[in-house]
Amino acid sequence: MGKSEPKVGILGGTFDPPHLAHLRIAEEAREAFSLDEVWFCPAFDPPHRKEKPKADFEKRLHMTSLAVENNPAFKVIDIERGESPSYTIITLQKLKKLFPQVNFYLIIGWDSFLELPSWHRYQELIDYAELIVCTRGNMDKAEAEAIFSKKVEAYWGSSSSSSVIPSVARDPSKKERVHLLFVFPFEISSTAIRKLRANGKSIRYLVPEGAYAYILEKGLYLPCEAR
Repeated sequence: MGKSEPKVGILGGTFDPPHLAHLRIAEEAREAFSLDEVWFCPAFDPPHRKEKPKADFEKRLHMTSLAVENNPAFKVIDIERGESPSYTIITLQKLKKLFPQVNFYLIIGWDSFLELPSWHRYQELIDYAELIVCTRGNMDKAEAEAIFSKKVEAYWGSSSSSSVIPSVARDPSKKERVHLLFVFPFEISSTAIRKLRANGKSIRYLVPEGAYAYILEKGLYLPCEAR
C-alpha cells in the first residue's frame, strides 16, 4: 500500500508578534487531525486590519521562523510576500497549485469564523482546504456547537443566498469539510503583548524565547521615543 497523501495545516495571521497561543493552537490541530506538518503563513497586507502591522513583513517572517524553530513539524512560508491585499483564498489557490498532492487544512480562530462573510470569496475556501475552527476561551461546549452548526449552514447550507458560487453553497458534502476544535483556553493576543511592551512591561514567557530575543534586539513595539 502506498503512502497516503500528506496532510498539512495552514495557520495564517499577522504574527505581530507570534506568541505561545499560536504555537499551542497549531499543536492541538496537528494532533487532533493527524497533520504531518503545520505551515505558518504571515500575512503581507492583512485586509481586515485597520492599521498596518507594527513590524514589517520581513521582521514578522523572521520572528515567526524563530518561534517555530524547535518543532520539526512546524515551518514558515512566505507565499504572501508582496500580495496586497493578502487574501486567504488566493493563498490557498497558490498552495494547491504548487502542492496538488497535499490535503490542506486551514486553521482559523472562532472570531474569524464568525466574520467569514467579510472574507474575499469565503465560500470557496473549502474547495481548497478543510477548515479547522478553533474555539476561544472557556466556551460552553453545547452553545459553541450550536452556533457553529448554525453558521456552517448559513455559509454553505442549502438555504444560502449566495449568488457567487451557488453550486458550492448547495453541496451538502461541503459542510463536512468544516470542523470545530475545542482548544486549551490560552488567552494571549498580539495586541496585548504590544501594549505591554509599549508600557515598558516584560513580555517574556508570552512569546517563544527566540522571538523574544529578536524583539529586544530590534527594539520592536517600544514607544517611538524609546527607539
